[in-house]
Order: sequence, then C-alpha cells, then structure tokens
Amino acid sequence: MSTTDASLAARADMISLGERVTFEQLYAEQYPSMLRLAHALVDTREQAEEVVQDSFAAIYERFDRLDHPAAYLRTTVVNRCRRVLRRRMLSRRHTTPPGEDGSLVYNHVVDAIRQLPHKQRSMIVLRYDLQLTDAEIARTMGVPIGTVKSTIHRALAALRKELPDAR
Repeated sequence: MSTTDASLAARADMISLGERVTFEQLYAEQYPSMLRLAHALVDTREQAEEVVQDSFAAIYERFDRLDHPAAYLRTTVVNRCRRVLRRRMLSRRHTTPPGEDGSLVYNHVVDAIRQLPHKQRSMIVLRYDLQLTDAEIARTMGVPIGTVKSTIHRALAALRKELPDAR
C-alpha cells in the first residue's frame, strides 16, 4: 500500500468514526468506494454513478446535522441501490452488465457475485470491498449481527460452489 493509499485509508477511518469533515472532504474521500459499492449492487456504472450522486445530493442539505456522515452516506447508497433494483424488478427490464476490461477470472467472480440474492450480494460487497465489520454491516443493513454472519456464510458457500477453482 502506498503512502497516499495509507493516508486516504486512515482519513476514511477517521470519517467513519465521525470526525467533523467538510462535505467536500467527504465527497473526495468517499466517492470512489461508494461508486464501487453501488456498481457491485446495481450492475451498471451509469446507474451506480447516478445512485452515488443522488446519495451525496440527499445528504448535502442535512450534512451539518449528521453525526456520522460516512455511515449515513453508505446506508443511503445501499438503500438507493435497493430502490433501483426494486424498480428494475417491477418493470421486468434486466440490463446486461457492460463488458469491461479485466481478467476472465475477475469477470467470472463478479458474475458469480451478481448471481447471489440481493441481501447476500450486498453483505459480500460491504465485507470484502468496503471491508466493513459485522457490526458495521448490521447497522448499514438494519439487521442483527447474527444475520450478517449467517448470510455471509451462505453467500460464501454459494460462491465456493459456483467457483470451485477459485481457491
């Protein structure tokens, strides 16, 4: 990890702990991880960008009243992704993920994760992409910690079955 990456990671940790930051700092430091989270949940980069922008816009007006803006932002992104997926299911329109450059193994893993049920997929992304603890995932998703543990266990079992050569 470079010193820049380390300093950004340390700064993101401080934001997560509720240190007072400006909206601009929050945006600069959280946008990349929120975009990865949203992209993993809604499949298309365009929708992910829209979800993240809408989430930042939603918290802008109440930013000064938020105790933990990074946690609130993460929850807002997850909830807005759920809304996008709900609308997609209702309209019965399924978009195909755009082809992206990358290794075949990576694409196969991403495809396998996208095949998981929404709740499992969300928790896998929160755990392994955003590296949240069980407690943070529980708060973000609004479920007990035991549910987080069992859901992640089931998701990993499904991924092992789908990706037997990935170990």
